[in-house]
Amino acid sequence: MACHENYGKAVQILQLNDDHSFSLNESQLEAILLDDRVKDKPVAVVSVAGTYRQGKSFLLAFFLRFFQNKCQSEWLDNPRIPLGGFEWKPGSRLHTTGILLWSVPFLVTTPEGEEVVVLLMDTQGSFDCKSTVEECTTIFALSIMISSVQVYNIFRNIQEDHLQHLQFSSEYGRLAQEETGVVPFQRLVFLVRDWPFNEEADFGAEGGHSVLQECLKIMDEQHDELRGLRRQIWSCFSQIDCFLMPRPGDKVETDYCFEGSLMDVDNNFKQKVQELVHWLLAPENLAPKKINGQKITCEELMKYFRAYAAAFQGGTLPSPKTVLQATAEASNMAAKEKATNFYLDAMNRVPRGDLDKLLESHAELLEETTQLFKRTPKFGDESVSQSYLGALTTDLLMHFERIYKQEEQFFLIEKGKDEQRQRERETERQREEVRQREREIHRVKEEEWALEMESEIESEYETQEAIEQMQLIVSKRQWISKQISRLSCASVVITMIIIPIGLYDLIAKLRKA
Repeated sequence: MACHENYGKAVQILQLNDDHSFSLNESQLEAILLDDRVKDKPVAVVSVAGTYRQGKSFLLAFFLRFFQNKCQSEWLDNPRIPLGGFEWKPGSRLHTTGILLWSVPFLVTTPEGEEVVVLLMDTQGSFDCKSTVEECTTIFALSIMISSVQVYNIFRNIQEDHLQHLQFSSEYGRLAQEETGVVPFQRLVFLVRDWPFNEEADFGAEGGHSVLQECLKIMDEQHDELRGLRRQIWSCFSQIDCFLMPRPGDKVETDYCFEGSLMDVDNNFKQKVQELVHWLLAPENLAPKKINGQKITCEELMKYFRAYAAAFQGGTLPSPKTVLQATAEASNMAAKEKATNFYLDAMNRVPRGDLDKLLESHAELLEETTQLFKRTPKFGDESVSQSYLGALTTDLLMHFERIYKQEEQFFLIEKGKDEQRQRERETERQREEVRQREREIHRVKEEEWALEMESEIESEYETQEAIEQMQLIVSKRQWISKQISRLSCASVVITMIIIPIGLYDLIAKLRKA
């Protein structure tokens, strides 16, 4: 069945090579997990694993449709739209190889308001004619370790060998639990396909619960190995469920022309698959992936993918202890990066321009970052943690040294610029003083010139006034001269008149005497 490119496609992220080794397709995985829209968000991984050719990819097509329809209740109501996505085809030949992820993550908001990234994962069917037991165990173990919801796809009934396939994961889980005290895995769902005994147990979750309790019952008459396996399975998963499914119909199972039309799927199967999807994938039932009890992001999941792929890639099944060591490395690496990001974000908010304040902030943040790393749950013994803590401290000191040198260089440059500005201001001040003196000299000269001009004007005025006075005097003298000359003509007459009058007066006085 071809996938719909508009909604993404299934991409192979783990490939089984001809030499029976595994290789991780990091570029494909990074394109999904390190996308800026999802890398910092918590992630839920829903994986389907089990025996080959028993409808895992077909089931995932329903999961895909549910998320593509944004988890709405009527997600399966339109029978005209065929199923698409993960490829499947009827028959006995192996179709899916390695591990595949849907290339488009889905964002789902939980009832608590948290946005969770959902990844759908398909795995190669176990126990085909080409794969070794180690290869099948590796793929199944990787699926369990990566997923937060592991669907164990089983045909007709849960058998003892199905439980044996959990042996490696349960042993790993036992070691991890001994080290941390935390349940290592989350939800395991035994999905029994084509359940034939519905008169004993009804289809669905309730019937599945009774079947599960019977299969995983621990009894005295069991062999120690069987009892031990069941105890480990119960202790390694925080939740174990079972769901019983009816047959999808003859056309789905046998018709090579089946193209995903819902018209060809039995109604009973469609009803139960809707129950299954809501019970498993509804936002209120989603389980974000946790490592050592703490939610991880898509970016952190990338580190675990790398660590697990490296542990399993050799072509031989590693010991659970080796895988646990890989988990310890990945968890400490994730804790180190989380602490580093905290430090970098905080340092970016520290104001620049004060070297003493910068040094003080660094010391405080380094202590906070160290405590954050120590508080983050991790796998591995204290020596592993101390090694990563030492690397964290070294990295942060080197980073701060670069920041400090840059800031110091910037400070020196700014100081030089400031000193240059001071020199320029001093030069300008001196120039202004010179200009001020020149203006003062000019002002004084102008005042002196004005005084000289005023003196000259006054002198000219006085000279002019003197000339005018002289002219006036001359004019008066001329006038007097004219008057005198006029009077000189009349003086004889006046004399002649004055003398007789005088004589007359003298005679009169003599007579009185």
